[in-house]
Amino acid sequence: IEADKLELSLTEFEFERMLRRTVNVFEFRVAEKKQTLTVRMEPDIPLRIISDEQRLSQVITNLLGNAVKFTPDGGSIAIAVRKLTESPCTLEVRVTDTGIGIAPAQQAGLFRSFQQVDGSISRKFGGTGLGLAISKRILEMMNGTIRIESDTGKGAVFIFTIPVDVPVELPAVRAVKAERSSEHVPADDFTGRRILLAEDVAINREIVIAILSPLGLEIEEAADGQIAVDTFSANPEAWDLIFMDIHMPGMDGYEAARLIRALDHPRAKTVPIIAMTANAFKEDIEKCLAAGMDGHIGKPIDFNEVTGFLKKYFLR
Repeated sequence: IEADKLELSLTEFEFERMLRRTVNVFEFRVAEKKQTLTVRMEPDIPLRIISDEQRLSQVITNLLGNAVKFTPDGGSIAIAVRKLTESPCTLEVRVTDTGIGIAPAQQAGLFRSFQQVDGSISRKFGGTGLGLAISKRILEMMNGTIRIESDTGKGAVFIFTIPVDVPVELPAVRAVKAERSSEHVPADDFTGRRILLAEDVAINREIVIAILSPLGLEIEEAADGQIAVDTFSANPEAWDLIFMDIHMPGMDGYEAARLIRALDHPRAKTVPIIAMTANAFKEDIEKCLAAGMDGHIGKPIDFNEVTGFLKKYFLR
């Protein structure tokens, strides 16, 4: 790198597929530390771009690896991608964690070779101190930038931007794009309708209930997939719709949905089951449908998406 021997190889590739492959590498480590990893891509991200796929994946791998390493068990990590400019197309990638954080006075040295915040970091967490230096150099070669927002004990946000070319002969945006209104859907009255909400994180259940409370719904909470299956099995006719979180401890949402569909009751085959997950990749959506679910909403929860499903199934 320092001898300027690193060369870029520009190719045309699917950005979302590259990101999915990169994230999947960390699936075991994240599960082992009981961390939560979410990925969010804005709908106007180009389907295909021209850049150095391998080097871009390397940068994301370095940042995500640090986030997993320096975030304690049970912490959370989030990747967010958005488009800053249209022409030329500039992408921004944010990797946010709830880890140990870095004091502002120590942040300048992070991007220097073989340098970490202090000696205790390498003793406790390992590593060479090269990952961020390599990432910075790669991004500079791509005419991009990288910076950090952090403080001690408050986690960190690494933000990098990169200009990319978009093939003119292909659609400029992803093929599957959710149509969302810029205004809230008017609140309808769904009094008398019962919903089963399967979600293991209490604050997430509170958010969904807060969103749905003005609509007159009766909501029963289930803290994991097994509870959701048992609750539905006890009285299948009682439920008009199920919101099913995908990633839950013990029995996940996929297995819970399959077990519900397999029950020997007519309502088990027809009750709408809507998946809830932060990983809104096409592959994830297809997996939800294959498990017998009827739709998918992303996290953080969007009012229009939720009420859109309610109107679809309750007002037809």
